[in-house]
Amino acid sequence: MRCSISSKRIIALIITALAVAVVSSVVIGQNQPSPNPEKKSDVAYKADWWKYSEKTQTMHMKGNVRFQHEDTVLTSDEVLYKKNNKNDTASSPGKLRIVNAECEIDADKGSADFNKKTGTLEGKVVMVVKPKEEKADNPDKQSVGAKLKKPTTINCPKLEYQYKAKIATATGGVDFKQEKRSGRADKAYHDQNKELLTLMGNVKGVDEDGQTFAAEKVTISLKKGDEWMEVLNGSGSFKVNLEEEGAQSKQQ
Repeated sequence: MRCSISSKRIIALIITALAVAVVSSVVIGQNQPSPNPEKKSDVAYKADWWKYSEKTQTMHMKGNVRFQHEDTVLTSDEVLYKKNNKNDTASSPGKLRIVNAECEIDADKGSADFNKKTGTLEGKVVMVVKPKEEKADNPDKQSVGAKLKKPTTINCPKLEYQYKAKIATATGGVDFKQEKRSGRADKAYHDQNKELLTLMGNVKGVDEDGQTFAAEKVTISLKKGDEWMEVLNGSGSFKVNLEEEGAQSKQQ
């Protein structure tokens, strides 16, 4: 009897959630201070109308608002920016879109708090992640790294990124789809420094063969040379090739 499931296939069921980590480096990571204080990077912007108030120390921009930092472009109908002794915040109260070569993000609204070093996208957050493929001498198509190189679509109500700590948290129910694989979790938490991804609450996945996986909590190490997966209260199903088993029985 041949069983068509392995630890790598189980990882494949839930690995698409890792795209959250890619998105986290795009959303607000552009605002991180440069390691070299002397080195600055230009941010280009434009809008149909804007107004600056000296009294409230706010900048209000409306109509075809566009910001560009290197190859990342943010567009929105309205952006508010406030900077004073207490506040250093920016917000887009309406729909916004963030695009670069590796990612496209749409959300109903977004905000950033530069004092707390956090950025948040809310509403119907839809992310299409298209990571660059890296050449390898002997690529393993079933490896964790290989799965990350596949285009992935993620939907969630809220994504928060602590860009100094490099921690991304997606909450409110996270759904992800990659080719013929799909999955979900109540919450996804990614620590870029520790290279750990944690999926929590009603973790479920289905692969291209209809094999299923479910767990209360899943933690995955992405560290090269130390990749592992830890599962709490896990269960699943796998396919058995009955035709092959029957053929072997007849030969006996």
